[in-house]
Amino acid sequence: MLQLDFVDGTLGWRRRHGGGRGQAVAKAVGLRAGAKPPKVLDCTAGLGRDAFILASLGCVVHGLERSPVVAAALKDALQRAHTDSTTAEALGGRLSFQHADALLVLPELVASIEPEVLYVDPMHPPRPKSALVKKEMRLLREEVGVDVDAEDLVRLALEQGVNRVVVKMPRRAKAWVREPQHQMMGRSTRFDIFLFSN
Repeated sequence: MLQLDFVDGTLGWRRRHGGGRGQAVAKAVGLRAGAKPPKVLDCTAGLGRDAFILASLGCVVHGLERSPVVAAALKDALQRAHTDSTTAEALGGRLSFQHADALLVLPELVASIEPEVLYVDPMHPPRPKSALVKKEMRLLREEVGVDVDAEDLVRLALEQGVNRVVVKMPRRAKAWVREPQHQMMGRSTRFDIFLFSN
């Protein structure tokens, strides 16, 4: 059974000691000192980690998850997070999750939510010779498999007219659809950043 935890463990530690706005995901969505945090629509919420971190840093984040099992686990974790005063205060009511397939609802949600950032972190095939992933990620992969239509989602996201689209990719993977204006490299992943002027 997939049970997520936004209070203790890795996310609790990361919220308290994870580097704040200096974290790669924060920089990728455009969080910067002195500017209002952007509103983010997370098209592929998964385990909710990036959505949680961004919300705890001040972004309003709405996460979509098309797996009913994972969506239920996200909502359960968020409900329990709201019962912990410290975590609830850090989130400030800025995080929400919805069971939905972004490919089916994205244009409608962009029109209603008006996000500045679309964030896409699809489930990629496991890397060869990679270390055994943590239990939560193994359960997630067993539940959702590989997002074979992820490139279609990126293409759709790029058509929505938002300020910024961020796609999280394996570090060495080829960019989808077209080359981004910017890339932020991590040890095993990277963020492809597409910018648009409105």
